[in-house]
Amino acid sequence: MKRKNLLIVILLAAFAFGLGLLANSIIQRRAESKVLSYQANNLSPFESVNEKWEEFYPREYQSWKMTSDTTFKSKYHSSNIVDLLEERPEMVILWAGYAFSKDYGTPRGHYYAIEDVYHSLRTGAPSDTSKGPQPGSCWTCKSPDVPRMMNQIGAEKFYSSKWADLGSDVVNSIGCADCHDSKTMNLTITRPALVEALQRKGKDIRQATQQKCAL
Repeated sequence: MKRKNLLIVILLAAFAFGLGLLANSIIQRRAESKVLSYQANNLSPFESVNEKWEEFYPREYQSWKMTSDTTFKSKYHSSNIVDLLEERPEMVILWAGYAFSKDYGTPRGHYYAIEDVYHSLRTGAPSDTSKGPQPGSCWTCKSPDVPRMMNQIGAEKFYSSKWADLGSDVVNSIGCADCHDSKTMNLTITRPALVEALQRKGKDIRQATQQKCAL
């Protein structure tokens, strides 16, 4: 009986210790978010070069850079590319007529978004900017250069372009500016399509809480 009571005491102590660590982490992150929100920086509104954010947000930058790791492997694939069409050839038939039937590998981290879309057989090898199998919209979720280009040439022209038209401008992989305001680090919507789609459902994503935006 004494051993059972001792075990219960140890478990409760471990649980209380864990809760203390969690509470401390939450307090630290809240304090950090306030500091980041008021931290002065010289980042431009559409700064798409991820390395420029490191000076002002080093911990956040390092967490982004960790997406370059490709060593993780599990039963359900890995953090490196796995050729799913080789593993599941029936998908070639199921996707017949779609670009996915040409090439479909498991996605790597954000760090590789541009590199991987360049090397995908889905994007083909257009001989000039008027040809090629994919539209410019294939860049939409790949880079913080996208909102910069939309601001520069307009969303309508961006979406009506060909994939090859924008290749020289979309060069920075998914990063800070895709989701964060450069001056406050607050979450922000950088693609108008999401705002417009939810507006049609009677919802205004710009009035959503930080938690809903994160989802």
